[in-house]
Amino acid sequence: MEIYVMRHGRTVWNEKHICQGRSQNRLSKTGKLQVEEQALKYKDVNFDIIFTSPLMRTMQTTNIMNKYHKAKVIRDERIIEVNQGIFTGKQKGKLTDEQKFAINQSKKDNGIETYEEVYKRTIDFINYLRQNYNDKKILVVTHGMISSYIEKIGNRTSLEQNELTNYSTFDNAEIKKITI
Repeated sequence: MEIYVMRHGRTVWNEKHICQGRSQNRLSKTGKLQVEEQALKYKDVNFDIIFTSPLMRTMQTTNIMNKYHKAKVIRDERIIEVNQGIFTGKQKGKLTDEQKFAINQSKKDNGIETYEEVYKRTIDFINYLRQNYNDKKILVVTHGMISSYIEKIGNRTSLEQNELTNYSTFDNAEIKKITI
């Protein structure tokens, strides 16, 4: 199975350094241009199906990418953005050190989704693809942490605890091909 994992294009909140969480933000002008460039670059890759997070920014990214493919699109809650709890909508530069620590430690008491919860739903998604789409070429349009987890999982079936907390996010509109 070939999976192309893509983080959504840049949003206005990305540009303003605001915690987005599961808010419904749109792509910025720059974000739309980023995705248009990727759509042209990947127009000759024949995607069989596109899985996308149901948030506005990923749906916009999916629609731009799909204009050359006309592939079936499936919205999947398992690849939605990490719930950032009480920090959603807050300016990152105005967070206290204590708040930044709480976010980085995924403190459940602030309504933040834990690394383990995000990993669990990501591996569930990958296992679903393995069972149902093993012979397909798939585009997955999602968010930074989910993209990183999918990339790390690759052919493996589990991640170590330190790999859950030390993830590297994809750039906006970045696509990586992963063989699973």
